[in-house]
Amino acid sequence: MTQKAWKRLFVLLAVLALCLAGSGRSEAAKRIQLGSWNPGSGWYIYAAAMANIINNANVGVQMDALAKGGAIGNPINVSEGKYDAALTFSIAANWAYQGKVAYKKAYKNLRGLIGGMDEYYLGIVTTNPKVQKISDIKDKKIPVHYVTVPRGGLGQWATEAMLEAHGIKFDDIKKWGGSVTHTGFNVITSRIKDGQADMFSHTVNPGHPSLTQIAIEKKGQLRFLGVNDSVRNQLMKIGFLKETMPANTFPGQTQPLPTFGFTTSMNVAASMDNETAYIIVKTLIDRIGELRASHKGLKTFKPEKTAWQEDQMGTPIHPGAARYYKEKGWLK
Repeated sequence: MTQKAWKRLFVLLAVLALCLAGSGRSEAAKRIQLGSWNPGSGWYIYAAAMANIINNANVGVQMDALAKGGAIGNPINVSEGKYDAALTFSIAANWAYQGKVAYKKAYKNLRGLIGGMDEYYLGIVTTNPKVQKISDIKDKKIPVHYVTVPRGGLGQWATEAMLEAHGIKFDDIKKWGGSVTHTGFNVITSRIKDGQADMFSHTVNPGHPSLTQIAIEKKGQLRFLGVNDSVRNQLMKIGFLKETMPANTFPGQTQPLPTFGFTTSMNVAASMDNETAYIIVKTLIDRIGELRASHKGLKTFKPEKTAWQEDQMGTPIHPGAARYYKEKGWLK
């Protein structure tokens, strides 16, 4: 090979190296951050499983599961570009999109990828023997030591709304000699176990790890409380849904309980490109068996019935997601 030919080959290889480097940068740009909720929550297990499914599928998108966020905060984080995608409840996504109830402004750039993944309930428990029903706290001025998750999650927001519908504010609990602590699941479980706290409520799905642990450790002492219809009717006005938590959803919960229901959706910003949205939805739904196996709460997920419905997402559907659902024949 002549010296001139060698030079040409060198130039060609250099150009090829630059192209490959550019390609690598393009692939890196497709790394997706998925917001969920704190460790010890069902959502973090969901998110970790979703990331594992997508990353192992080698579909040109990589996903990181974030152990932070919350149902109320996640729509804002997605809308403002802090997360690429996030799990939330359809009710919270809808509130955010419309700018009502828990939101001071509308986040109109929110779009849905997947809806109706599961069934969550507002689970309310106590170890205080004086509290037979929630209204007892106010009627008898019982000092209770309430633990709830940090602000940003629907569990905290729903707890506060539920108590206020009973005529009880957090300040009242403190005034009557009790306390209210916003903290993570590890602290919540340890405080209830050690008797430092005696009431807890949160949005929970079947198999929720923290409430399951509490129910096992405090079996025989833990009482599951329901919500009467007058309160449920009051909160339906802002979008809460009446649901019944089936008996034996958790250890020691032998009776069905009237409460509220919520369902999980995955939402993104309208600015996500159609191909990435399509890949995420297709990869997760095509591997529905793996997704269902990851958590008890996802075992009954039937995407053909709920995943494609906007009312189950809480927002308008993303065009990339719509493409997949139309290919499946679910969305017309």
